[in-house]
Amino acid sequence: MPRERAPAKVINLMDAREAWTRSAEKASGVQRHLVGRQRKAAGRLRGKEGRLMRYLCVIVALLGVSVTFGRAVAQGEALPSSECPIKTPVENAVIARAWHDEVINRRNPAILQDILASDVVHHAAGGYPKVMNSTGIAAMMGDFLTAFPDLRYTFDQFIVQDDYVVERYTAMGTHQGQFGDLPPSGRTATWTGINIFRIKCGRIVEVWSEVDAVSRRQQLTSGSAR
Repeated sequence: MPRERAPAKVINLMDAREAWTRSAEKASGVQRHLVGRQRKAAGRLRGKEGRLMRYLCVIVALLGVSVTFGRAVAQGEALPSSECPIKTPVENAVIARAWHDEVINRRNPAILQDILASDVVHHAAGGYPKVMNSTGIAAMMGDFLTAFPDLRYTFDQFIVQDDYVVERYTAMGTHQGQFGDLPPSGRTATWTGINIFRIKCGRIVEVWSEVDAVSRRQQLTSGSAR
């Protein structure tokens, strides 16, 4: 029978920098805790029954690894490792939010180096390549900022399910530069959109972008800006 999926979680995000800092501190604390436990265990193994205790500990450890590995393989889940860190729903939502909040709102395209895989599959209209790296995505974001220098995104909702984060946003900007085939109009437009991010090993690997481009174009060409 198929495994039941956990219900999607709606995330109330904290600031990205605070979340990343807290995550790093937590990882460091866990590592210190494990080292302390190992040292205490080594002390208890001294004495006449040391060899037997070591043997039993090794057997228990091997059984634990086997059980964990078997469960992960059966459920198709990745095993935690330093090369592929497992992120919490909040951490995944923070990573997804940085796509617009850091790059557009904070004018910080350098963050893409920290949140993107080397190649990102991007499903979107607009004539951009389907597979892009951080340089290409920064250029794409730059096109929007050239067309709308005061562009700003506000976030209506984030929903997290497994490796996916759904972002619903509202964007507003004044059309002051070339935007596709549209020359600058000086009009202000507001539009909504939905992005779906797939995150693996703490980095965005795939994005689906849906935007109300029809309403945006009408506002920029018919004088119905709101």
